Amino acid sequence: MGKEAPQQPAAAAAVSDPSGPAQPRNARRRASERTPRLTARFTLYVSLAFLGIAALAVVLAGSWAVSRAREEAVSQARLVANAIVAPALRSKTAEGAARQATSATFDRTVRRSALSDGALRLKVHSAEGRIWYSTRRSEAGGPSERPDAVRQAMRRGSTTRIATIAVGDNTKKAIEAYVRTRTAGGVPVVVELYKDFAPAVRAERRKLAAYAAMFGLVLVALYVATLPILVRAGRRMREQVQAIQRHAYYDPLTGLPNRALFRDRVAAAMAEPAARFAVAIVDLARFREVNDTLGHRAGDRLLNGIARTLRMEMPARDTVARLGEDEFGVLAHGVAGTDGAARLAARLREIVAEPQRVGDLDLEMQCSIGIALYPDHARDPETLVRCADIAVQASTSAGDLVVYHDTLDDYSPARLTLAAELRRAIAEDALTVLYQPQADIESGRIRSCEALVRWEHPELGLLTPDKFIPLAERTGIIRELTTYVIKRSLAQCREWQERGVDLGVAVNISGLDVLDIEFPYRVRALLDEAGIERARLELEITENTVLDDPARARAVLDRLTEFGVRVAIDDFGSGNSSLGYLKRLPVEILKIDKSFVLGMNSDPDNGVIVRSTIDLGHNLGLRVVAEGVEDEAAWNTLAQLGCDIAQGYLLGKPSPPEVIERLVRERAATA
Repeated sequence: MGKEAPQQPAAAAAVSDPSGPAQPRNARRRASERTPRLTARFTLYVSLAFLGIAALAVVLAGSWAVSRAREEAVSQARLVANAIVAPALRSKTAEGAARQATSATFDRTVRRSALSDGALRLKVHSAEGRIWYSTRRSEAGGPSERPDAVRQAMRRGSTTRIATIAVGDNTKKAIEAYVRTRTAGGVPVVVELYKDFAPAVRAERRKLAAYAAMFGLVLVALYVATLPILVRAGRRMREQVQAIQRHAYYDPLTGLPNRALFRDRVAAAMAEPAARFAVAIVDLARFREVNDTLGHRAGDRLLNGIARTLRMEMPARDTVARLGEDEFGVLAHGVAGTDGAARLAARLREIVAEPQRVGDLDLEMQCSIGIALYPDHARDPETLVRCADIAVQASTSAGDLVVYHDTLDDYSPARLTLAAELRRAIAEDALTVLYQPQADIESGRIRSCEALVRWEHPELGLLTPDKFIPLAERTGIIRELTTYVIKRSLAQCREWQERGVDLGVAVNISGLDVLDIEFPYRVRALLDEAGIERARLELEITENTVLDDPARARAVLDRLTEFGVRVAIDDFGSGNSSLGYLKRLPVEILKIDKSFVLGMNSDPDNGVIVRSTIDLGHNLGLRVVAEGVEDEAAWNTLAQLGCDIAQGYLLGKPSPPEVIERLVRERAATA
């Protein structure tokens, strides 16, 4: 609702900022230290996995080896039963088979062929539980020692027991394996084989160790194969997060501190003992004419030149910041009283007036200056900067230096008059709503547009949003203004739909709207009145609008999305960038600030920011819009990076509805 058309990329290098306390740089360093280090974490996880596997192997090795030794004992017993015992007993009767089992021939066969590979003893049991044969001759003919095991083997086919047996003068732990078989004559018997326990378990443990070693080698190979990929991914993630953190504190065009860092510098200056300093805001006069006449790239070069000169000419201890499109802030230490403020203003005017080479022209700029003094005018940074803002607005009207005093505040007669006129203009439908197209990069078709409000004041002429929206926010008129723009935009959207033009519309809303619990219900009523699909309306918020009361803001945005309205983050990267709120808020669309897009093909840092923001948005499941698309080169770069939607002068300036309709039809015909 309150944005201007995109700027074009800067042609001058950003200005380094050596001034001010190191707190923000330390903050960035701490943020960098908190950046996930993928390689270190992956190495830690792999090490923990190895330790876990080793611990599990130790715990399971014993039971697994015993279980496998039992199975091997059963296999060996079955082999002996089927290959040695059964063929040797040919009688078709139990009595005949029992006599054959007691023969010397059978005993020699068993001792020669069966007692090997760790086998200690062998017995042959009848189905009734009598011992027909035993390598310990004294047991032959007697009852089975474990008739339950014999019966179980007869039912199930096999069973095992662990027992301690006498071997010579010593004892040994053995596995008793019972297997069922039929003799050559068809008589069912149970063969019991005693297998030495210790060698059997050791053999299985060796097998387990071999398997574990092979598995470990596979893990090591996978780790070695993926490590280079993780190193690159970790480095890229750190670079992206550091770039985002850097742009949270510095203006991407000039390299000067932004408003957030400027506020931190003011707070740090207040913490110094016996501090006295001035906050000056410098507003360039007629800067918009430079943009309109020479183009946005020329305007960017001019801003860079003035920023560089201010930084070079002001003392190193002072802070120079860029606070807005054509606004600079200066924190000047040691300035006291109106005389000191006047000397500071005179020096600033001299610096700004120095000729700046832009192309073939030497441009000399004038400025308005507003100054607030500490501790005279405020005792906290927010209020002190606000006092300087009020002073510079008064300076713009007066054409001279203005030092803040309380009569300048919002309730001055001039401001009350302008506020009343704005309210009347809303009531009388005297505002103009223009639309700037947004196109799908893949197809080239215009899918939506952004509503931008203008006010043709009967005496002051055309007022851009920055001249009346701050007043509307401070006086509470912003709610009426937001409702007005949404209502006009939805009515236009319905008219387009009736004319066969399928377009959605995006409207900017303010921080007061985001914190208004009733706002979603007013929006729903407007949608119902317009009679269009709710998903056609997109509401854009900036990164800073949710910071005052995040919980309340989220409740309002949740209700809007519940009603079917889409929510977008506008100018992402230009404010207090936070990855956390993106995850928590019900956002569907991420709009990259135009300052990054304008310079992405000439400034590697801007290119990193654009690529990182697109990747971030897609990883969070968001659609990404790039503002400030001025030429085909930018369009092609964004297409290669996978950006979804483009907005900027390449598609069209903010225009009346009929122009937008014509553009939509023309692009649809050529797409």
